[in-house]
Amino acid sequence: MTTATAFSNLPLITFLDVEASGLEQPDSYPIEIGWADTLGNSDAFLIRPIDTWSHWDGNAEALHGIPRLRLFEEGITVVDAACRLNDMLGIERVFCDALTFDGIWLDRLFKAAGMEASFQLADVFQLYGALGAKRAARMMKILRDTPAPHRAREDAERYAAAYCASIIDP
Repeated sequence: MTTATAFSNLPLITFLDVEASGLEQPDSYPIEIGWADTLGNSDAFLIRPIDTWSHWDGNAEALHGIPRLRLFEEGITVVDAACRLNDMLGIERVFCDALTFDGIWLDRLFKAAGMEASFQLADVFQLYGALGAKRAARMMKILRDTPAPHRAREDAERYAAAYCASIIDP
């Protein structure tokens, strides 16, 4: 049985991650957004900063490894980023591991784009509650044992894989 076949009966759960210019508020902004779901779909993109987004933290860059210049070379506009998220995520509830920060950065993106998100961001701890104690503990152990790459798509894929592994009996 292939991995895709094994996971084909899973519910559609989507995870999202945001990499940012730093953690300082209100100055930091999203630089990369990625998502992954339990069906094996995923996407990620860099975001070209708008003129008022100038804050840059070298410690954040050391963590995610994305130089600011690369955002201007490869990033998409805030409007394209917001449209892409809405198109791909629709009206889903999307889980993240840092609701406060990810919510602020998504809000900053959508405000800059003059749009509203079509999807609802939710804390992964809500998902843990729905999983039940045994499966939630298994998912958290998998996450603890799997290093976070600190890139948006890869971090979201890490959560999707941990969720899938936690609900499939060994």
